[in-house]
Amino acid sequence: MFVRIGEAMRVVVAALFVVGGIFAAVVVLSEVDFLNGAHPRLIGLGIGLLLVLLSFGAVVLFNPWWANPFGRMKPEQVLRRLETEGLLVSTDYQARRAFGVEEPEDEGLHYFLELVDGRVLYLGGQHLYDYEPITDDPEVNQSRRFPCTEFTIRRHKAEGYVAEVVCRGTAIEPEFVAWPTARNWSPVGDPLDGQVLSDKPYEGLKEQIRVDG
Repeated sequence: MFVRIGEAMRVVVAALFVVGGIFAAVVVLSEVDFLNGAHPRLIGLGIGLLLVLLSFGAVVLFNPWWANPFGRMKPEQVLRRLETEGLLVSTDYQARRAFGVEEPEDEGLHYFLELVDGRVLYLGGQHLYDYEPITDDPEVNQSRRFPCTEFTIRRHKAEGYVAEVVCRGTAIEPEFVAWPTARNWSPVGDPLDGQVLSDKPYEGLKEQIRVDG
């Protein structure tokens, strides 16, 4: 049984598990007077081995199966299992045009898409690179898949991350992809992935970010 908690809390709890385990081991070994008589190299080797075991245990205990930490399942297998367990929620969108912003610090691409109802959808993350055109590797070359005129975002119901983007319709070539600056984010602040900006017109966002970026 896996512990299902938030991403940040999971990392904290896993770290405490490892540190607490080492501390407990040192206390126990001190109580039985093992540390005083053991060779320093043996102590160091034992603590190192314990660290490895505790780290492995933390990965297993504090990562749910869908995190797939050891690459045991292919992406399609993870998706099928998420579907079977009812852990995916899907939202359909129709878009007319889009522009992008490059990643500032390994955050992944950012896209602003004008939906058919005039609102603006913000999407961001490393997963968006999976749908970008590839032209320099014959084995994996692909045309642009996203943004596109019709698509479905499939998110994990509890964790909120994007598990899959189902692309349909026609691919949309971004009007531009701006270089990120602190100022060109001022119109939107710090949007959440998947947030719909109903009060910020597409044209205004485009001009602000393109000029400043």
